[in-house]
Amino acid sequence: MSPIDLEIYWNRLIAIADEAGATLKRTSFSTVVRESNDFACVLLDTEARLVAQSSLSIPGFIGTAPLSLKAMLKVFPRETLKQGDILFTNDPWIGTGHLPDATMAAPIFVHDKLVAFAIAVAHLSDIGGRQWSADAGEVYEEGIRFPVVKLAENGVFNPWVMQMLEANVRQPQQVRGDIEAQVGALRVADRRLVEMLAEYGLDNMDEIASEIFRASEQAALRELKNIPEGVYYGAVESDGWDEKIRVQAKITVTHESVVIDYSGSSPQVRFGVNETFHHAYAYTIYPFKCLLSPAIPNNDGFTRLFTMIAPEGTIVNAKPPAAVGARHLIGHQLQAAVFEALAKVLPDRVQADSGTPLWSVLMRGVNPEKGTSFSSILFFNGGMGAMRDRDGPPAAGFPANISNTPIEVAEMLSPVLFHKKCLIDGSGGEGLHRGGMGQMVSFESRWPGRLRVSLLTDRTRVPAKGIEGGAPGRVGHVKLNAEHVTHPKGVVDMIEGDTLELALPGGGGYGVKG
Repeated sequence: MSPIDLEIYWNRLIAIADEAGATLKRTSFSTVVRESNDFACVLLDTEARLVAQSSLSIPGFIGTAPLSLKAMLKVFPRETLKQGDILFTNDPWIGTGHLPDATMAAPIFVHDKLVAFAIAVAHLSDIGGRQWSADAGEVYEEGIRFPVVKLAENGVFNPWVMQMLEANVRQPQQVRGDIEAQVGALRVADRRLVEMLAEYGLDNMDEIASEIFRASEQAALRELKNIPEGVYYGAVESDGWDEKIRVQAKITVTHESVVIDYSGSSPQVRFGVNETFHHAYAYTIYPFKCLLSPAIPNNDGFTRLFTMIAPEGTIVNAKPPAAVGARHLIGHQLQAAVFEALAKVLPDRVQADSGTPLWSVLMRGVNPEKGTSFSSILFFNGGMGAMRDRDGPPAAGFPANISNTPIEVAEMLSPVLFHKKCLIDGSGGEGLHRGGMGQMVSFESRWPGRLRVSLLTDRTRVPAKGIEGGAPGRVGHVKLNAEHVTHPKGVVDMIEGDTLELALPGGGGYGVKG
């Protein structure tokens, strides 16, 4: 295949994934998808290998999609699938690591021959059980858990699945709206891929996928040769629940492959900050993507070079029925261990630890007198870590590129009034280049009754580390009515007039300030 033809085909496939993503974003009901972009749409070949992704995608969802599809096909083998089937699961150990994420896969056929799969993943605004939080003790408390089922068969929705889902969530219309938005995205991907193959006179996309994998693998291997063969060590510590959690990585690099071994990391804990294998894998390979080939769209040609070892029962590969609702509080920090390990050999590419993970604030209220209720999720980002040639950006999402929730949207959909939203001067770590500043957010409850607020936060005790001699960033805090919240990973109650203040952590600095 000529390079010109490959470029045309490749960009066309990305455009198809982008259109599917735009469909999901614009037809969704919740702010989680519509405003914060907590979703991904991808195309895979018949062997469940990633071919193309939507440009607006969560790195974790891209990395988990091939693993999820392989697990789904063990339940419903390829030969049993038909046009119009949609496979569905939210099982944390099959999908993306926690129950709120709905993973859907649809086979795509041309002349009754399976040619590809489309996957749409999105974070639902509710999945039942306890309010989304980090304080659950088992996955059973965290919501309803679907094994791999057929959401649709021959194009007909399975009413049982939707009835079970709607009967177990607090905002059934909103959740159903997001589910149907995902279905719409899958149908767009199906229609556009079939049109593309017909336009170019192709019966399948096997040759295109093979060329994409080959070109990507060669590009990644060229960059991998810039890392001397050897064994490298890095680690990252975080607040944990009641005591610090440590993740340590042993990275073995050859010029053909990379093995990341998390043996020796903290054991899983009894609260919901445990990580699952699929999600940990996704956020382990993502920093390598940033280091080695950031300009090449994600696909199997790159990811096949990496192997992750995570002993079962550790914090990065918890065994069921562990609570995993806040698994991103660990997963988003894995990049720091990878960057630290490779700092000595790639000093011009690594990044100091960021003010991660993403802070999530879930609010729910019920007014029994009026029979009304509401549910809303807000996302906020701390400062990114500095690099050799630049300061860290303030209040920027990394490694998950989930957007900060706009104040106007939050106030329109939730009974809160924002008092403050600004950058925290001096919160980034000092160095040759300074870490990104965190942000201060303060809002008042206007709900006539008890407002239940889940706090999914970290780095309120352990700061984001600097790198190459840079200083750590400032830790964050949570205050209710000017008093420090004792446990900033728990659930707090607000009454009308109460004020909650969130100070997000700053990123680490890079190098010694001259």
